[in-house]
This record gives sequence, C-alpha cells and structure tokens, in this order.
Amino acid sequence: MSATGEGSRNAAEVDSLLLTLANDRLQLLLPQAAVAEILEETPLPAPTAADQPWLHGWLRWRGCEIPLLAYEGVAGGSATALQPGQRVAIIKAVGAAAGQGFYGLAIRELPRPLRLSADSGLRALDMAAPRGAALVVEVRGEPALIPDFDLLEQLVVSASLNRN
Repeated sequence: MSATGEGSRNAAEVDSLLLTLANDRLQLLLPQAAVAEILEETPLPAPTAADQPWLHGWLRWRGCEIPLLAYEGVAGGSATALQPGQRVAIIKAVGAAAGQGFYGLAIRELPRPLRLSADSGLRALDMAAPRGAALVVEVRGEPALIPDFDLLEQLVVSASLNRN
C-alpha cells in the first residue's frame, strides 16, 4: 500500500466522542480512546465539601472508588445537581492521576461518536478557553471544548489526597 493510499488516510482520522455535560450547555470533545466506559444508571455519590465545587463525590465502579468530577465546577461555574440515574463517562487517567487509574465526568446524554480528519470541519475558535479547557473549537458547526486533561488529573490527585 502506498503512503498516499487508504492506510495514510485512516492514520489521519481520530475516533472521537462529543459529550454533552450535565448542564446541557457545554460539550466536550475527547478522543474515544480516553473513555473507558459510559455508565447509564449511576447511583448518586455522597456529597463532598463545599470547598470543592468541581467534585460531585466518590463513585463505586468495578470494585474501585473513583472521583466524579463536575466539569461545570472545574470551569468556575456552579455544578449542576446530579439526578438519579445520572450518566457518567469514565475517563482513563494517563498523566498525574495515572496511579488512580480512572475518574468520572457527569454527562447528560449518550456521547455522539465522530470520526475527525483534516477535512471534517474542526477549527479552533479565537476565544479564551475557560478553566478546564485547553481549546475552544467548532466541530461540524457546534462549539465544543477540548479538555485540559492535565488540570483534570491534578484535581483527581487533589481529591484523592484530601479525601476523608
């Protein structure tokens, strides 16, 4: 197969997921490989201290306790209250929180899969990204945030260290 054939075109494609967050106003664009699982019927975690508005609490998943982050709180807003049966995206930790393994993000609906390539209409928007986002993009006419995984994982580590 030549370098200009099918193999090189596929290498430039990234399977991604568009996650609608619990408040229904923010969307996150993540590589599909970052998401370990989507939980559809999640029991509500016990509430956490008010000084951590980015943490909904601790979630029991596959025999482990993992932090459930409130992305809206990370971004500086008010965390949306969790609902019974809340959906959660389980994210693989690969940086500072790799020792913890995974963490959760509360989401509103099932993620939308996207296959992105150079000609898929993804473009960076010329605006400041909120805290918790590395970049604001437009994908297929919709705004989305690319998460700042370094910050999210630092918060996971902080939650683990401050857990009572």
